[in-house]
Amino acid sequence: AGLTLNQMTFGGLALGVGLMVDNAIVVLESIVRKREEEDMVPLKAAEIGAVEVAGAIIASTLTTSVIFLPVVFTTTTSGALFQALALVVVFALLCSLVVALTLVPMLASRFLHLGLRQRKKEEARAGNQAGKKRQRRSVTHRLEVWYVQHLRSALRHRRAVFLVTVVLLATALALFPLIPVELAPPLDSDEIDVEIEMAQGTNIAVVRAYLDEVEAKVREVLPADAVQVMATEVRGSNAEVELSLVPQDRRPLSSEELADLLRDAVAGQIPGAEIEVQAQSGLWMLRRVFSSGGGDRPVELELKGWDLARADQLAAEIKRRMERVPGITDVRLSRREGQPEENLIFDRERISEVGLTVAEVARTVQANIGGLEASRLREGGDEYPIVVRLRPEDRLNSQDLGNIALRTPTGASVPLSALVERQRTRGPVSIDRVDGQRVTFIRAGLESGAALGDVVEAVRTELAGLALPEGYALTYGGEYREQLKAQRDFGFAIVMALVLVYMLMAAQFERFIDPLIVMASVPVALIGVVPTLLLTGTTLNLQSVMGLVMLIGIVVNNAIVLVDAINLLRRDRSLGAAEATIEAARLRLRPILMTTASTVLGLLPLAIGIGAGAELQASLARVVVGGLLASTLVTLLLIPILYTTVASAIARFRAGRWSGDEEVSEPERATA
Repeated sequence: AGLTLNQMTFGGLALGVGLMVDNAIVVLESIVRKREEEDMVPLKAAEIGAVEVAGAIIASTLTTSVIFLPVVFTTTTSGALFQALALVVVFALLCSLVVALTLVPMLASRFLHLGLRQRKKEEARAGNQAGKKRQRRSVTHRLEVWYVQHLRSALRHRRAVFLVTVVLLATALALFPLIPVELAPPLDSDEIDVEIEMAQGTNIAVVRAYLDEVEAKVREVLPADAVQVMATEVRGSNAEVELSLVPQDRRPLSSEELADLLRDAVAGQIPGAEIEVQAQSGLWMLRRVFSSGGGDRPVELELKGWDLARADQLAAEIKRRMERVPGITDVRLSRREGQPEENLIFDRERISEVGLTVAEVARTVQANIGGLEASRLREGGDEYPIVVRLRPEDRLNSQDLGNIALRTPTGASVPLSALVERQRTRGPVSIDRVDGQRVTFIRAGLESGAALGDVVEAVRTELAGLALPEGYALTYGGEYREQLKAQRDFGFAIVMALVLVYMLMAAQFERFIDPLIVMASVPVALIGVVPTLLLTGTTLNLQSVMGLVMLIGIVVNNAIVLVDAINLLRRDRSLGAAEATIEAARLRLRPILMTTASTVLGLLPLAIGIGAGAELQASLARVVVGGLLASTLVTLLLIPILYTTVASAIARFRAGRWSGDEEVSEPERATA
């Protein structure tokens, strides 16, 4: 597909490790069960065992793959980030399906008999060792018996199970707003920038002296073993200290925490200067893409209005209010105090009286101050311009402008001060525009641990009472605007994923009710997702929302395997709904637990977040792990109960009876 190996594609491979073995586990477990319980020869067991679960693993693989279709076709920048991850995971899953349906049955047919032959030899040679092996094998049997007993009890108390599930789900939904929201998880990039902004026109020697003070403070605050390289730079009236830190595993604090310490230490260090300390996030380049004005701060407000002076007053008031919001740091305005300049306002009547024109006066000023090319010197094939203007000592300050002499047509000499009025002002350094409208950006950083969504809501509350004059508008841009776009995109992706998964299962089961029963496991996943995010301090961001999308396709796999087994037993053995459900639950308990364990263990390294850059995929893995564990535990009881309840309702509908609950018959209560 022309993809490169990067954080997203490697993340896709890491996410796929646990998922890729699921199909092989289901197929191999089915074959082994045929060998153990029905004593089939290896070739026959491989053939029947693989065919028996082929439909289930095809449906589960396709449901997991189809959820990525909406992500592949997203057009926003945030959605495009996950296209590579989606392609990698889908291709890996399709390859694992082919292997599970071809290579795994073939290898099982060739090598399973070796294990059986070895076991018989050991049983013949040492009865005690064989007894120990049977004891180990009986652990699974005891687990199945224990599960069936509790499942029978749950079937007799369906309403209690439904009530507990609803309470757990309602609790998760009530806790969901407590999860902080942001665009992307912060990444430690081992860099800290300290920017010093002085008033425009400040002498560079003064800036250099203040920079030395800040540099000394930085060396005093930060541990010597935490800084790898320190570089300083002076640009006009601005200066900067750039810090390159040692790798994250070699320092006790993150770059965000070190930046907080440094910010508190240098605050108010230089009177009249604005000092900004920022830990460069690993997503700083994306922030520049999201920002309308090319800034790299997470919080960005756009104040649109034509009058620059009025806009500066409003922006200053907004800045003052934003500085009171907890979690906000280093509030800055995009348009700084202008460059000092001297304006010459022509007295046109006076200029006309002495016989001169405005253009002549302007040319004279330009010739004396800026210089005028009088001629060119040619020497050896090279040309040198000859510029004529006043001597440096005659043009040191604005007072010398008034001494410039102008010659009138009558031959008289008139000083410039008699023809113009001087006015000292400050001109704008830059004028930003968005869609043709003048705009002033108010940007700010975030303290360590502060979530973008919570901070922006606090800013909205703080600015709620600010009355804007007519012709002015205040909008929220930057990462927050992209966050809202991403929420809409992924909301659409979740809806489309649900629709596609249902359509795919309806085609696979050739029924409309069974897919609805399977999809009951999707909302149940929130019972595990919400506590996992809250306990681990994980925010709701692009990665975690992508994990929610993936959960839709992953959590239904266990339910598909279970419902498919129930339908097979009802069709092949003509069992009742309750009896088939109990038997299918017993048969599919081991593969469900094994596939869940393999997926969770495969994602565990990512969820722990070990290593540099691991924060990028950690939130996604935590969502999948928490949701899958909760969904599996609840699905083992909820799906069988829901299936038998629906089957009972359909049977009563067909029989014309709607009163009373279906009782589990004595044969169905028997141990499968």
